[in-house]
Amino acid sequence: MRQYLLLILGVSIIFSTSAYAQDIQDVEIVISSSNYNYGEKLDYTIIVSEITGEDAIIFITNTNGNKSQLLTLPISQEESRVIAPFAFDSVIWSEGTYELEVQYSGAISITSFTIVNDGTIGIPYWIKDISKIWVSGQTKDDEFAKCIQFLIDENIIFNPKPSQELEIPEWFRITTGWWINNQIPDTIYGDALQFLINDRVIKIPIDQKSFSQESSSDKTL
Repeated sequence: MRQYLLLILGVSIIFSTSAYAQDIQDVEIVISSSNYNYGEKLDYTIIVSEITGEDAIIFITNTNGNKSQLLTLPISQEESRVIAPFAFDSVIWSEGTYELEVQYSGAISITSFTIVNDGTIGIPYWIKDISKIWVSGQTKDDEFAKCIQFLIDENIIFNPKPSQELEIPEWFRITTGWWINNQIPDTIYGDALQFLINDRVIKIPIDQKSFSQESSSDKTL
């Protein structure tokens, strides 16, 4: 009788363990590259074993060990690819290793990537927003020049010979339009801008204002 009860108990444990194992979801985060340069976008895929109706929560831990929520992602299929809307830039993102974590229905997956400064340029996304207004003729050169001065202040580009007056050729709107429409990447546009400043085709005054020098409300323009 005792052996019979032990057999029933053993079978019950096996079945309950199996059922519990089926309830545990599996999740994996697969990153497209372990290294990224400035101007490139973070690209990764979330893979789940079962669609539960819950959202996946993605966290990122920066080079200082500070963890924050990056994204809430609805899961409607077993594989979900995520490409960041904005590229890495040196103003927001420091060189170094970052940790990417996904939590989904009780399961966790962690991976990491490293931002490497190889000389490529990443321009902050809001610079492009302001440049669109300038290209369309809705704002003056001095507003666009604030963007250029911001890049100079952040050591993304340099102004070795500051001028006494502002000068931006009208045709540079065309080049900027190519960049806005993603026909040329940040590095090519930044290099072109640097070349024109070095050759004094574009002249930026020594007293040029930057968005970083204005009030916080002005920075949101």
